Amino acid sequence: MTSIRLLVGLGCVATGFFVAGCDSDSPKKPPPSDPRPVADSAPYLCDFVPERALRLVTGLDVALDARWSGPQTDNGLCLAHAKSRNAPLGVRWSYNNGDNVVEEQRKGWSGTADQPIPAELGKGLAVPTASDATLRPNYVISVFSCGKKRPWISIDFAPVVRGRDAVRDMVDFMRIAERRFGEIHKCTPRPS
Repeated sequence: MTSIRLLVGLGCVATGFFVAGCDSDSPKKPPPSDPRPVADSAPYLCDFVPERALRLVTGLDVALDARWSGPQTDNGLCLAHAKSRNAPLGVRWSYNNGDNVVEEQRKGWSGTADQPIPAELGKGLAVPTASDATLRPNYVISVFSCGKKRPWISIDFAPVVRGRDAVRDMVDFMRIAERRFGEIHKCTPRPS
């Protein structure tokens, strides 16, 4: 009887080691976030957002297809579509009503953790939301001067990888977007 108990006990210990060693059903740890800052480099999505930087920040590894909704005369809307999922990036710009749009956004996001953007980028805000219900929870908008016009740009994108500073990433994206806007529209971006 003692030898049977000993065998059963050893079997349980061996089984315990086997199960612990096979741990295939346990959730995998997410990859560590990449601490590198957002860098400006081609190619660009929606003309303003560096694709490599967006992938670094969000961890996206799917093909993206960026398309403007039509001709861009005094405004534009672009979405970067991904196969079998909703667009993880949206970009809008316009020469119209920038101050009103920023103010409406500020009111709409009141009660959230919205942050002012640096003064050298113009007038605007960055809003990181932690909501899983929001497709593109990172939103940044700025109105600035470019030549004799006052355009505004908004960028919203997928959640950032855990460990990244979403506000810093949004500000970096806006800095690049304003510079690219100036190159494309032949003007020099300045604070509004």
